Amino acid sequence: LKKDIFPLENALEKILRLRGVEYFWKDENKTQGKQIGVIAQEIEKEFPELVLEDNEGIKSVNYAALTAPLIEAIKEQQEQINALRQEIKELKKK
Repeated sequence: LKKDIFPLENALEKILRLRGVEYFWKDENKTQGKQIGVIAQEIEKEFPELVLEDNEGIKSVNYAALTAPLIEAIKEQQEQINALRQEIKELKKK
């Protein structure tokens, strides 16, 4: 069902530029209490395809789609960990 499929590149680098935040809604009609999330404008800089904008210019994040970059970032990080483990192993042999 999909075409033109390409792997995500530099996912870890992009994810590291994002920040998770705690916040409260200004609009009292929204869920009260502390929320956890991200800022749409910050996500938009790294992953513009994950940000939606309504007719009033309000931006929101497609959190479900954020899963793919997170998966790729973990895989990139694991490659780094494996390389460091191998390097440590080789250094211990000396």
